[in-house]
Amino acid sequence: MTLIATFLGIDSFREVSQAIVTGVINGAAYALLGISFALILGVTTRFHFAAAFTYTMCAYIAALIVNGTGIPLLPAAVIGVVCSIVIAVAIEGTVYQPLARGRSESLLPVFVASLGIVIAGENLIRLIWGNNTRVLGGFPQHTYSVGNVNFTSLDITLVAITVAITVSLTLLLDRTVLGQQIRAVRGNREMALAVGVNVRRIYLLVFAIATLIAGVAALFDGMKFAVTPDMGNQPIFYGFVVAFVAGVTRSPVRVALVGVLIGVVERLSTLWLSESTSALTVFGLLFLFLTMTSAPAGIRQLSGALSREPRVGAPGRARGHA
Repeated sequence: MTLIATFLGIDSFREVSQAIVTGVINGAAYALLGISFALILGVTTRFHFAAAFTYTMCAYIAALIVNGTGIPLLPAAVIGVVCSIVIAVAIEGTVYQPLARGRSESLLPVFVASLGIVIAGENLIRLIWGNNTRVLGGFPQHTYSVGNVNFTSLDITLVAITVAITVSLTLLLDRTVLGQQIRAVRGNREMALAVGVNVRRIYLLVFAIATLIAGVAALFDGMKFAVTPDMGNQPIFYGFVVAFVAGVTRSPVRVALVGVLIGVVERLSTLWLSESTSALTVFGLLFLFLTMTSAPAGIRQLSGALSREPRVGAPGRARGHA
């Protein structure tokens, strides 16, 4: 076994086990972000990159409350999540919907507005609260070891909450009237309007649910690492990758599994790559996915174009035969 590990460039198989466990933990956060991004994009078709701003605000407000008022973590976290939901719903209602109203091609204006909100929001946070890194404390931390593989109580809680959210959202979409309306809007917006579904209301509810899910990931991010003005930029990219690889209209269970898989692959890559370059594996997965999905369509289009090419000399032969 030691010889095999050495051949693979691994110090020990304990490193592999630790990387897998850490990958599952990181993947749980990616799963939450992927589910959130897929829900918004699949239902509303909005590229909501302003989620990076609401993600940051959720953790920032919770940290400010905990550190500035002495309020316990749980109520501070609830306030942070509620504030981020209010911001996200306001963005959808006052920015995205007016831009999309009456436009057949509203994707680009909404996308540009979303990026503008991210830039403005980050600078607003820096202007009001400065560039200081803040700590979101208050969670009881315990470290556990199983077979020399280490993880914390915070890690266990994150994985458990991810499973609970994934199952709950799946049941909501499959077993409730609201879920049926969400799936109807996702499947055919015009038909949903025709049967009386309030599409605008569904959009706002979807933004609220998705922001709640992303807010949970933001809180764990802040508790595990730190709260910074730009902390939402990289996580939202991961959510984008997970959503696209899994499929934005797929079940939350599938999206969550893809998130965990990406987390494991990314973490295993650190056995051969540095921590700073391991994110390249995520770029590689996205590139591979886009290549595999777009190449067959491109080949079919090329084949169709070639088959429609007129054959040289065919008209002449036909005239000569006549």
